Amino acid sequence: MTEPAKTSFQPISLKPTIYAGVFFALLLFGGTAGFIVYEGKLQKRADEAQMIYKDLLDFRSTLTLIDQQLSLAPERPEVLQEIIRNTKLLQFRSVNFQARAEKNGMPELASWMESRQLVLEKMLADIDRKRAGAGNSISLMILELDDVILHTAVDVRLSSEKVYDAVQLFFFIVLAVLVVIIISAGWVIVGNYRQTVMPLNQLAEKLRMVNEELPESFHDTAEEVKKNIRPKEFSSDVNEITDSIVRFCQNIELKNKKLDELFIKDEKTDLYNYRHFKDHLIVDVARAKRFEEKVSMAMIDIDRFKAYNDANGHVAGDIVLEKMAGIIREECRESDIPARFGGEEFAILFPRTDSTKAIEIVDRLRQIIAAEPFYHEKALPGGQLTISAGIATYPDDAVDWYSLINTADKALYRAKQTGRNRVVHFREIETDGGEEGA
Repeated sequence: MTEPAKTSFQPISLKPTIYAGVFFALLLFGGTAGFIVYEGKLQKRADEAQMIYKDLLDFRSTLTLIDQQLSLAPERPEVLQEIIRNTKLLQFRSVNFQARAEKNGMPELASWMESRQLVLEKMLADIDRKRAGAGNSISLMILELDDVILHTAVDVRLSSEKVYDAVQLFFFIVLAVLVVIIISAGWVIVGNYRQTVMPLNQLAEKLRMVNEELPESFHDTAEEVKKNIRPKEFSSDVNEITDSIVRFCQNIELKNKKLDELFIKDEKTDLYNYRHFKDHLIVDVARAKRFEEKVSMAMIDIDRFKAYNDANGHVAGDIVLEKMAGIIREECRESDIPARFGGEEFAILFPRTDSTKAIEIVDRLRQIIAAEPFYHEKALPGGQLTISAGIATYPDDAVDWYSLINTADKALYRAKQTGRNRVVHFREIETDGGEEGA
């Protein structure tokens, strides 16, 4: 009787696995090192572009100050000396801007700054010899600079997106390499390294949430990773990788928020700008129309602010604007939208709020500002800086967002006419008109 043939098992050789592991480890190491260097350059470029953007805003502020000084008191020696000093400072900064722009691959900005150096030199000569025409050059330069600032802001956004795209590509490559490693060596090491392979797979699933068009997914990715990866169940290396990715996602999310604020905030008062206010106003009025709700808004103006500026200077006026903006922010509710409407005018949007509540909030704000001490306010008529406000409510006083602004502005004008330091609702104007007609 023949014996059954014995099944022979060939032992698994670890050499191919070791060689493959070393190869992929070197590949990951080299790729990570290259990515860190590349991402560092991109981040440095993005940070430098953002600094150039902020410096351009400061450059414009100085140029605007020179323009105002030329129009107000160019014949005064001390003002003339300050104008010359500021113009020389702009010359120096334009040279610095040109060098930084060339270094960071911004040829249009470098070319513009180079051409403006000659304009500044001619303008300085005109100012020094008290010739006419310097103000026209400044006005034209400010208009051109606004366009340059806009292009620079776009460049800042694109630089940040390049960093984001590089991170996306790096994550994709890492995931691809990890998949190859798992497929080729998983059947050997799955039993011995379960604590490492399983969490890495989970981490890979969470990283796929990162979407190129939705920066908010960084936040979702970090939250999901923290929720599903439990430190006690896996190795310390995996926990460290998880923590690093969570911190990285949080840093990117924070930088995106800071960049967004540059486009929706007024740089002087840190309130929302008119564009952001208008967008909210259109949306909230449309929502109120659909759900039959009320939306109120207030137009606020600082009383006798021009006289205060003329007496104390624009620097003191800017301090007043910043201080009043801070008070407005503190007194508004979380759902309200406070904004700088322009000049010394502010606006507040009150979603889902009727006129009674809006009047209560704004009148409290008026009383707080009237009681607040301001620098040299005693020299003004009445001895204090105050505000006047006009309030209108949709749909009681307006048929759309545009007419809501107009009716609130009419109410503000009536508050100014009837003695200032007042809050007037639009229906008071209609009531007064009806009484006069009778």
